[in-house]
Amino acid sequence: MDAEHVADDLAAVLFTEEEILDRVAALARDLARDYAGRDPVLIGVLGGAATFTVDLARAFPDQVEISWMAIRSYSTRNRASGSVRLLKDLDLDITDRNVVIVDGVIDTGLTMSWLISNLAQRRPASVAVCALLRKADTPAFEGTPTYIGFAAPAGLIVGYGLDHRGRYRNLRCAAVLAPHVYAAVPAR
Repeated sequence: MDAEHVADDLAAVLFTEEEILDRVAALARDLARDYAGRDPVLIGVLGGAATFTVDLARAFPDQVEISWMAIRSYSTRNRASGSVRLLKDLDLDITDRNVVIVDGVIDTGLTMSWLISNLAQRRPASVAVCALLRKADTPAFEGTPTYIGFAAPAGLIVGYGLDHRGRYRNLRCAAVLAPHVYAAVPAR
């Protein structure tokens, strides 16, 4: 789906599909360089990072393994609260593996901090983070290499796998959803 199909729902297009794919390819090159000979495993965070994870793996110039986790982070007023529930765990043992957590957007950093802590308890060789988008004022993850595609403004971001209530994931670009769209929908 292109932005013009839902133009009335969007406040602004942040990054086009071409800009995203160019940046994803650059991130894949950076990861391949930094993990050369170390056999990384990409852990995609379902569902918002599914598109990004697959495109990142496809752009990776070497073999790379993919696994998935699904979590639900609870929010208040479209901001993460830090309360996280694991919905789907990994299907592989990451002991002594080089792990790269792949996420669509780092908002407050609370959910990512939970993921880093959870995975670190499984004794991987290393843990890094790769996110397509990172919002301003997100704290650094001490001792965790972090690869970021783009800085993102405030607002509810949709597209390229990111959704609002299950919609807009198939939007080819990344965009800020217009406030009238999410303000009009009652909470589930």
